Amino acid sequence: MIPATAPPPTAAPSRGTTAYLLKLLAGPALFALVLTLPLALSYQGRVALATFACAVVWWMTQPMPWAVASMLPFVVFPAAGVMNIGDTTRLYGQPIFFWIMGTVLMGYAIEKHGLAHRFALAFLALPGVGRKASRLMFTYMGMVGILSMAVSDAATVAMTIPIGMSIVRHIGAITGARREDKTNFAAFITLGTMYASVAGGTATMIGVPHNAIAMSMLERFTMRQLGFFDWMAVGVPVFVVSFLGFYATLWMMTRPEMEDLPSGEAFLRAERAKLGRLRTNERRVLFVFAVMIILFTLPTFAGLALGENHTVAQSINRALPVFAVPPAVMLLLFAIRSDSGGALLSWKDAEQQTPWNVMLLIAGALAMTDALTEFGFVEFVGSGVGKLGIGPAVLPFFVAAVVAASTNFMAGAAAAALYSSIFIPAAAQIGYNPASMAILIANVAIGMIVPWAGATSATAFAGGEVTLERMIRIGIVATVIFAVVTSITHVLLAGLV
Repeated sequence: MIPATAPPPTAAPSRGTTAYLLKLLAGPALFALVLTLPLALSYQGRVALATFACAVVWWMTQPMPWAVASMLPFVVFPAAGVMNIGDTTRLYGQPIFFWIMGTVLMGYAIEKHGLAHRFALAFLALPGVGRKASRLMFTYMGMVGILSMAVSDAATVAMTIPIGMSIVRHIGAITGARREDKTNFAAFITLGTMYASVAGGTATMIGVPHNAIAMSMLERFTMRQLGFFDWMAVGVPVFVVSFLGFYATLWMMTRPEMEDLPSGEAFLRAERAKLGRLRTNERRVLFVFAVMIILFTLPTFAGLALGENHTVAQSINRALPVFAVPPAVMLLLFAIRSDSGGALLSWKDAEQQTPWNVMLLIAGALAMTDALTEFGFVEFVGSGVGKLGIGPAVLPFFVAAVVAASTNFMAGAAAAALYSSIFIPAAAQIGYNPASMAILIANVAIGMIVPWAGATSATAFAGGEVTLERMIRIGIVATVIFAVVTSITHVLLAGLV
């Protein structure tokens, strides 16, 4: 006879399970709420908006990977009768997918073959830079910012933080500072790396991956495709004023303990001398980078030289839209051989370095935006913002404040997708340049206050040279300054885009 055994006690749901369920159910709850609201949209428009709202909540709370949440329309649209599966699938054919892949891999090739490290040390070892803290900090941040124009902000921080930390350790060894001390000099280098990379990412359309989101949203809502120099017309001034604002903020709030740096210049020159002459792989990567810049700028230069209506200029514009350049760059990176016998980049590099999760998030966001546009969302948002009484002079400040604050709690890519879908059509409706609005949203959609705001802030904080309290305190001031100066710059220069 087998003795009866009492069943094991039912385990109470763990706190982690409860939190997960709350995150998971928040999306469908908001879906149901949006669907029941008395909105001036068609049935298809309300379902598309509710689907987008559910996806955004899941992107923010992350009960599942971003990429999986981005596939929600495949389930909802056919089931709700919004569109069939074939039409839904066609929404995901986004050129932005390969734009991000190509620009990210170009940045990785610059990092992988040592070109970024050489570039950084070439700046810092300039005569006179390493003698004074003010010169060193300004030049270091300038170098990071310029590098971030062509390499993503997070990758720029990852590449340059080791250089900054080596300077910190060298100065600390000379001055007798202990490793556990959180010096102003170390905090300045750490936060300066992050802020400069953010500023540099505003200058060009390839500076931050989610810049492409704003470009795509603008094209869908207004049929306007930005050129490389169109972006730079306002992006470079934003970079300059925000860079100066960041430097001034750090100098006032975490001024280095010493102004004279003993043997700083000799140390930097010795580090540069170790690199030797430009290596073969560096030259080949530099060639690919030069080709990328030429392809981006050739349509503009052809138009200036020959006139926009010239047959050759029009042919170049048709053959080289901006979204065609990154795939061409990828072909070169995988076709040109390295000195080790393989290509400059391998497919393993692509598997590991390509941000697949972010790319699918963006493709999903643009797919839902296309559906919203088709079902009258542009007119709906425009009339809603008009009722708030926000005019063209106030809208940039309002948008910058909302986007800059919220990107400390949600991913920059998700924020760019969400706010571009709302404020680009709103800008068009009330008479503000929608192209300037698209660039503005991309400019400020990077969190700088908390380490968990994104890869950029997390990488900088991981260096261990700045306390959480100091990062938050300075980050709040820097964010306010960034939002204000960026808004002012866009208001003044909106007519140039």
